[in-house]
Amino acid sequence: MATYPVAPLFALLVLGHGAATAQKNAEPPVDPQVPKRLAELKGYVKNRKMTDDFQAIGLMQALTKSPEQQNKKDQKKIAKGLGDVFKLGKVREGGKDLLYREAADALSKYDEDGAKELSRYVEHKRFKDNLSLRAHLLRALGRTEDDKQIDYLIEVTSRSPHDELRAAAGEALGNYKDAKLKDRREIVKMIIRAWGSQHSAATQPVSNDPNAPVDFGPQNARRILRACEGKWVATLQKLTGVSHRKFMDWQRWQNKNKNWGR
Repeated sequence: MATYPVAPLFALLVLGHGAATAQKNAEPPVDPQVPKRLAELKGYVKNRKMTDDFQAIGLMQALTKSPEQQNKKDQKKIAKGLGDVFKLGKVREGGKDLLYREAADALSKYDEDGAKELSRYVEHKRFKDNLSLRAHLLRALGRTEDDKQIDYLIEVTSRSPHDELRAAAGEALGNYKDAKLKDRREIVKMIIRAWGSQHSAATQPVSNDPNAPVDFGPQNARRILRACEGKWVATLQKLTGVSHRKFMDWQRWQNKNKNWGR
C-alpha cells in the first residue's frame, strides 16, 4: 500500500476546503441582461393605453425570482427599476393598480434596497387617495425587515388618521421577530401604548345630557379598534411569544415583564 507524508496531505485538504468555501461564497457575476430587461419594463409601464401591464408583471416576476442569486449591483438596479414603476406612466387607479401591488411584492424581497424604494411611495401624492394600495405597500415594507423603517411603521400604527393604514402598519411590524431585542421591545411598548389610548377612549362614559355636544371620541376609538385590534394582537404574539388577546392582559403582562426577552 502506498503511503503519503501527513503534512503535505493535510495542506492539500485545507487548500481544497478553502477553494470550495471561496467558490460557495463567491458573489454571482453581473448579469448583462438586467439593464435591457429594466428598459423593457419601463417601456411597458409608460404605455399610455396601459395594455402592457400583464407583460410588465410577468417581467417583474421573472426578474425577482431568485434575488439571493443576483449580484449586489444587479439587486440595486432591479430595486431602482421596480421603484420607477410607481412614478412612470399614467396612474393606475382602483382595480387597475395590480401593477403597483406586484412591484411592491417584488421590492419586499430586496431588503434595504427594496425598503428605500417602497418608503418613497407610501405617502406619494400619486396614491394619496388609494388607501388599499398604500396599506399593501406598508405590508410589503414590513417584509423587507429593514430596521430603519421601524420608527416610521410605529408612527403610522400610532397616529395615522386612516384606520386601514394603522392596521397595515401594525401587521407589518410583525415581520420584525428577528430584530434586535431593543427594537422588538420598542415595537411592543408602542403598540400597547397606542392600544391603551384607544381602549381608554372607547370605554369613556357617554354623556346623557341631550344639550351637551356630541362626543364622537368613543365611537371613533371603537372603529379604530375594530380595524386594528386583531393585527396588533398578532404582532404582539409574534414578537413576544405570549398568547394574550385582550388589552388589559397585555398591559398587565408588560407591567410585570419590563425586561422580557432576556
